Amino acid sequence: MRPRLLEHLQCGLDENRKLTLISAPAGYGKTTLVAEWIANLQSKTSNLKLPISWLSLDEADNDSVRFFRYFLAAFQQIDSLLGVNSQSLLELPQLPQVNAILDDLLNDLAALDAPLVLVLDDYHVLTNPEIHAALEYFLDHQPAQVHLVFTTRADPPLPLARLRARGQMTELRARDLRFTTEEARQFFGLVNLTLAENTLRALDERTEGWAAGLQLAALALQHQPDPAAFIETFRGSHRYVLDYLAGEVIHQQDEEIRVFLTQTSPLDRFNAELCSALTGRDDSQAIITWLEQSNLFIIPLDDERRWYRYHHLFADYLRSLLSKSEQTYLCQKAAAWHEANDLTAEAVRYALACSDREFAAQVIENALGKNSTWSDGNLLQLVSWLEALPAEVFRSRPRLGLHAARAFYVQGRFDQAEAHLTQAEQILQAVPATPNTEQLLALATLNRGAIAAVRGEFQKVIALVPDAQARIPHENHLAHARAFFSLGLAYEIAGQTARAVENYLQSTAEARAADVLFLAVHGLCSAAQVQIQQGCLRLAENSCREAIQLTGGARIPPLGLAWDILGAIAVERNDLLSAEKYLQDGIVLSGQGGLRDDLIVGLASLGRLHAYQGNLAGMQAVMAEALSIIRSVDIPRSEQLAYAHIARYQHFLGQREAAAQWASEYQSRRAELPDEFEELTLARILLSSGELEPIAGILYPIFEKSTATGRMQTALEAMLLIGLYHRARGESAAALEWLKKSLELAAPEGYLRMFLDEGPALLELLPKIRQAAPGLVDVLLNGKPAEVESRSTPLDRLPDPLSEQEIRVLKLIVAGKSNAEIAAELVISVGTAKWHVHNILQKLGTKNRPQAIARARELGI
Repeated sequence: MRPRLLEHLQCGLDENRKLTLISAPAGYGKTTLVAEWIANLQSKTSNLKLPISWLSLDEADNDSVRFFRYFLAAFQQIDSLLGVNSQSLLELPQLPQVNAILDDLLNDLAALDAPLVLVLDDYHVLTNPEIHAALEYFLDHQPAQVHLVFTTRADPPLPLARLRARGQMTELRARDLRFTTEEARQFFGLVNLTLAENTLRALDERTEGWAAGLQLAALALQHQPDPAAFIETFRGSHRYVLDYLAGEVIHQQDEEIRVFLTQTSPLDRFNAELCSALTGRDDSQAIITWLEQSNLFIIPLDDERRWYRYHHLFADYLRSLLSKSEQTYLCQKAAAWHEANDLTAEAVRYALACSDREFAAQVIENALGKNSTWSDGNLLQLVSWLEALPAEVFRSRPRLGLHAARAFYVQGRFDQAEAHLTQAEQILQAVPATPNTEQLLALATLNRGAIAAVRGEFQKVIALVPDAQARIPHENHLAHARAFFSLGLAYEIAGQTARAVENYLQSTAEARAADVLFLAVHGLCSAAQVQIQQGCLRLAENSCREAIQLTGGARIPPLGLAWDILGAIAVERNDLLSAEKYLQDGIVLSGQGGLRDDLIVGLASLGRLHAYQGNLAGMQAVMAEALSIIRSVDIPRSEQLAYAHIARYQHFLGQREAAAQWASEYQSRRAELPDEFEELTLARILLSSGELEPIAGILYPIFEKSTATGRMQTALEAMLLIGLYHRARGESAAALEWLKKSLELAAPEGYLRMFLDEGPALLELLPKIRQAAPGLVDVLLNGKPAEVESRSTPLDRLPDPLSEQEIRVLKLIVAGKSNAEIAAELVISVGTAKWHVHNILQKLGTKNRPQAIARARELGI
């Protein structure tokens, strides 16, 4: 403990200063000092106990989104409600303005009753001007109850002079942090070293009170019979003395320890098995144990003391002792060990660090050849691996090229996907045919079919995909899952909804056989999207719940689409609170995986939600984000549809001039086979403006075609608009008949917003046809969230309904089964059973099993 420094820190807090800045070179004990101060604040003897959060920074935090996410999370460790609105802004594909992110957080902080402290450790690693500007803005608007502490090796580019002049900053510099002779004596006493006064003073002079230097000296002196003579041998500048001390620590170890330390220094973390792989030793665990007992800059990373790392400065020093060829060799060894132990991401990281591009290419090719690599849907990671490789490695690796084509296809980068496909096909066609090359060519054909499906080239898909499937072995479940998905997409675009759902579900079955959650989830979600087209909201909801259940509680990026679809269904049922939660969750997950198509789905529904909330600016911002993503994947039809969505939302919000402008532009470019969504949007706008003449020619063909192809949601919307069209023409009987049919179709599925969107023109007619769907009409007239009128149970009406598996688990809870018994009954792991029980308690709003059992009985279980 260093009381003089602790008192200085306490003074800054007591005087309500905004910032404490501790700025000094490496090794001056900045972090240790703050840790001691915090421990003192939180001790039982302290008069002041504060909520404190600590954020350790590294170079990766220069990514603005990553930094702000961790910055908010640090405050949320103190209060989970701080910065919740700000956090949602970070999940948008394009980072908003800094003040937009921070204002909500600052408002939340200003509302706190008690003070708090946030420590940003190692601020010097931040070099991003955007982050510096954000923190300057934060300091300028910082509430009085918030106190920041920065530790840094260099002064940050912040208005320090202004803070200093206003008395708003406490500072500690290197001169303040230097150990006095008395503090050095206390330090050496802690490590059981007693030095004579003159020896101690000499050492303090040599090290200039540098904490790390004292620590290194303590290690070196443990092996010196004459400490005074040892200290007297040192001369020269501060840096040279400390370099010598570092050398003395290493050189005084046995040769085998020195070799072990240097050979394992490239590892970010290590265990005994990994160390043995790099060193060839069979006693690595014993050496690690000795290193820890000797305080040789080794840090345990878990309570079991299985994984460790070296102190960063120590590791840097050790690495400097290795030649470039030695570092390459050791990184290759590390990559091989991680690869053999199914630690794929780590294997790739070391492979990319070894400066051998062919070796790295092989490791990445191996990684992408594993089904498990694709399972969690983290496309951002996979693409980053591929982009780290030089272009020339793909010229001799067609299999790697096919993997790249698939990754870029899933991310919506179709031009790059096709470029890799073409290159791979050229390589394969230039060599003699073998079973292996034929298989790769079949996969290339499959990938071309996938791209054709996205582009709506139905006949091309039907020609390519079945041909590829015939050449791919049945046991290649992942390839067949991808094939069925492409067929599902082709049939969906062609309007053959039943066959689309069939193929999507077959894709899920094959993906499950391949143990690839990403595609299994995506198949179910795509089936759900078609089921919505069929007007089957309940089936679609069940498909999404099944997808969520598949992951066993894991929040993987592909689940973003499931939550987005559930959000869209909740919007249609006018359950806007649930919709907002689902959509925010979905957009976050999709963004984490770089799944652009899924992000577009979520953003479009969020735009609709903002429109219903009367938030014009929010709607415009969200749709601008969606358009930005759409343009990046270069699908013109998607961009046109996005503008149709915007026009529909503008029309609802009373922006009639903007909606009319879209309608005029759309009519001028109307294709021979226009999109039905655009046509229905046009009909709405024309109907509200009184331009009735073209409406019948728009709506009746849509109704007939959608009815014939089983796309009942489109048919429902067309029926509703046809009824309003007849009302506008003064044809009351026809209007009521069409509206009656639409109510009968909508009631079983809980459609609501489709009717509410039409406003008074529709609502005034509803009492006349109430008998068609009394429950739905009453909900529409009362403005309450929709409930499914038929086939619903109390369980269905929970805010967050239970999945089928959760209902099974709940029944077993009611029967008095333990988690282990539930797991055995349902053939799942105990961990999965615990997860289901946790989710059930949350969804039922209960805290324990007895309360859940009572609630279950209320719900009819």
